[in-house]
Amino acid sequence: MSRQRVLIFDLDGTLLDTMGPLADLFCDMLRDECDLPEEVSRPVYTELAGKGPRPQFEAVLSPLGRTDVAFLDDITLRYWQVAETYRPVAFPETLDALSQLRRDGHTLVVSSGGTTESVRRKIRETGVDRLFRLALGTDLNVPGMAKGPGHFDLVTRSLSLTEGELRAGGVFIGDAVYDMQVARDAGIVAVGRLTGDNAETLRRAGAQHLIQDLREMQALLASL
Repeated sequence: MSRQRVLIFDLDGTLLDTMGPLADLFCDMLRDECDLPEEVSRPVYTELAGKGPRPQFEAVLSPLGRTDVAFLDDITLRYWQVAETYRPVAFPETLDALSQLRRDGHTLVVSSGGTTESVRRKIRETGVDRLFRLALGTDLNVPGMAKGPGHFDLVTRSLSLTEGELRAGGVFIGDAVYDMQVARDAGIVAVGRLTGDNAETLRRAGAQHLIQDLREMQALLASL
């Protein structure tokens, strides 16, 4: 059996098959409210997937001079109000794969660009909440409460690890460029989940390994 590790999972697009509807919502709001075509908004959403909608809206609108903080806050709030009405759907293998990894003795953590309330709701409604030691969402108004260095610091403190221990035993699994970047910058193993033709994009962002199915994680961990 592979040695026990801290497995940090992105949520949307990695454990849950939710990225399509969320991307559509983002693009539809920018089209309807700012007259922006999808060919402008969707590449930005894809590039910054994992950071959360507020930075994504800002990245699309700032080059156009739409830097009004109140508007950015408002459109983000309304995005979440609609997104939270969507029923989360796990990938077919998610529950079985996570259950096996937990039985193997690995510590499971969620690190998401979504709000903490959203993260907790989604893992509860998909029946995987009992498998995670920590479920971390993002609140840009709370210092350190964001995917990346802030979440990694919370993981080390909550699990009584040193930074060196997390680097030696941590693995980040995600489907987005940002996921691979934060794992690379933290010096932990970066595993990219393939969703379409994103293999090369994930590799360029820092993915050291690629999987198509979460059940591949058991064999991958045994090889590390």
